[in-house]
Amino acid sequence: MLDAPANNKSQKPNGKTLGSVWREKGLNKNLVVKIRPVVESNFEGGQGQQTYSVDASQPTLESIFEDADFSIESQYSTPFESSNPEGRLPNLMGMIQSGQINAAYYSLFSTTSDPIGAGALLSEGVAAANELTGVGDMLSESEGKLQGLLGRSNFTKLNSRQIFTSASSIRITGTLFFQAWANAQAEVEDALQQLQVWSSAAELSKQSLLVGGIKDGFSEAMFPSIIPPLVQLQYGGKTYNPMVVESVSAPITAPMTKDGNRIAVRVQVVFLSLTAWDAQNIINTRR
Repeated sequence: MLDAPANNKSQKPNGKTLGSVWREKGLNKNLVVKIRPVVESNFEGGQGQQTYSVDASQPTLESIFEDADFSIESQYSTPFESSNPEGRLPNLMGMIQSGQINAAYYSLFSTTSDPIGAGALLSEGVAAANELTGVGDMLSESEGKLQGLLGRSNFTKLNSRQIFTSASSIRITGTLFFQAWANAQAEVEDALQQLQVWSSAAELSKQSLLVGGIKDGFSEAMFPSIIPPLVQLQYGGKTYNPMVVESVSAPITAPMTKDGNRIAVRVQVVFLSLTAWDAQNIINTRR
């Protein structure tokens, strides 16, 4: 269940720990980020009742987290913007607001000769506009009435109210810092490789749908590949679970040992929550 407490802080995976030995060097444990795969279960509980527990067969990845951000993004819209006359006849309403309708209205009707009937046509157009926009007789009344609309707008607090439409997944971005204290391969290369493995598909099928259907049956052949695992992120006394690793970016040029193992690497990483979160999910991060 997405809004259930994680309760994973006391669980210790059987797998080994990868990454620099920051805690062994005396660094506060809350300053060390821990990344572990989780297993989704309790499908029999029904939709939305799944639980996520640490996969004890997988290693734990530890690192320093730098410049990390927790981002919540919601989408809002203003559907009432099109409910006013401005949305139906923007040009006409703009001329009224700017005062241009005054100049056009009186310059045409003050014409002494009108061989093509421009005045009559304008009168008909104004009458039709009055009926559509609901501005009544304001366009056909005195010049003072029209002049009074100069500099006014039909934009209000009511037709500008924001309406909540949706929310994006929680996004955590930051930099993981791997540094070798004694063994560059184990503390940097193996840890980085494990993170890259978790961000990649576990297996992509090499067979066509037809061949896979003959060998494995069409039910499995329709979904032959295995997606990346879900992970849990723990940092600063908070647990973010379940997450997916959206991207991992690491330099391939860095100080190295004679064996080609990088000594220190800063890795740009982005985590996304599996679904959009509500208020209870935020509260559960501290449990």
